[in-house]
Amino acid sequence: MKKITLLISLIISFSALFAQNDTLKVMQYNLLNYGNNTSYCTTTNNNINDKNSYIRTILTAYYPDIFTVCEMGKSSSLPSDFVQNVLNINGTNYWMTRAGSNNSNSSLINCVFYNSLKLSLVAHHTAQTYTRDIDVYDFRVKSDDSGQTILTCIVAHLKAGSSSDDASKRKIMAENTMSYLESNYREKNVLIMGDFNLYTSTEGAYQAFTNQSAYPNSYFIDPLYPYGVGAWNNNSSYAEYHTQSTHKDSDSNCHSSGGMDDRFDFILMSENIYGGRDGIRYVGGSYNALGNDGRRFNKSINNPTNYAVSQAVADALYGNSDHIPVTMKLVYTGHYDVNELSTNELSFDIFPNPANNKINIRFYQDNFGQANLLLFNTLGQTVYSEKISVSDGMSEHVIPVDNLQKGLYFLKISNADGLTETVKIVIE
Repeated sequence: MKKITLLISLIISFSALFAQNDTLKVMQYNLLNYGNNTSYCTTTNNNINDKNSYIRTILTAYYPDIFTVCEMGKSSSLPSDFVQNVLNINGTNYWMTRAGSNNSNSSLINCVFYNSLKLSLVAHHTAQTYTRDIDVYDFRVKSDDSGQTILTCIVAHLKAGSSSDDASKRKIMAENTMSYLESNYREKNVLIMGDFNLYTSTEGAYQAFTNQSAYPNSYFIDPLYPYGVGAWNNNSSYAEYHTQSTHKDSDSNCHSSGGMDDRFDFILMSENIYGGRDGIRYVGGSYNALGNDGRRFNKSINNPTNYAVSQAVADALYGNSDHIPVTMKLVYTGHYDVNELSTNELSFDIFPNPANNKINIRFYQDNFGQANLLLFNTLGQTVYSEKISVSDGMSEHVIPVDNLQKGLYFLKISNADGLTETVKIVIE
């Protein structure tokens, strides 16, 4: 009876972590010529009604509060039609949308859809217009009575192609955007997301987005750093992070083929969000490429059997686009006066989860301090414990789990200020 009581207490405690705050679920997805007919993406092999059905199925696996998309056709009716036919269905009526600008006169635009119960759109700007527009959306978090908590989502579809000229154009687009942010969004809660078409982290565009020296007040942090960062193109070492292509073989001229071997799709976050400094914090370990179970390298998303999502969702991912969505969770922690903020607050990220031989923990905090790590099973038995010193800025730690039985565990992390987080860990 004591073991059962303890297990119930653990589950209640874990659930309470998110009940105390409002969680915002974010999804970015390249819809692949949604409502845009071309010589290779036609009403036959990329039918919009079929795509609506696929997307509805995909959303059953992860229903976001903010849904940003690339490759929506430029027709002004498409965003509202999407809301009506995909989102506001079966009694749901709170979804709203704002199409991206199209100063560059592209056949494809960005778009955002959002849960109006949690968020209100207060502004829409354009960061740059070279090659394609990059859109800036400012949201207010409705649960903040002060009206001060703002989350900015920047949606970018960088130039496609593997040539040096294509990479150069991506770099220009990124640098234009970062200059805009450095002037207008210094130390703010900002996400930048989209299809970046990047083949490696050494590319100029990725370097611009993450360059702390050049853009000290607006640079972005990659949730997958350092393990998902590198030469990811056609590299099996990065199989669990790839987002394109869902098709191994070319059974449709609309979808690119070759199987999953590129990390094109991203959500990067500002330091403000990673550190939780202004009312919104990234939920450690929540970043995910939806449908990537790590077994997809040069294979289709739905064959062989996908262990990350249901077969129906895997088939929908296959049918809708040659990209898969990327997702993350944010938690609204409340707006505080700067003097009320802890200067030693511990932020962390954990991956992979599920894990099989090790758990990587990345810490970020302003000052030096001690962190206590406690891993215990569902019976409350401690299977690993350690005290580590965490320096200011980024630091990393590895917990070996290759000697543990498969199953569910809980990792409790406490810092020097007594702040505690408990994270569910699956070992497979």
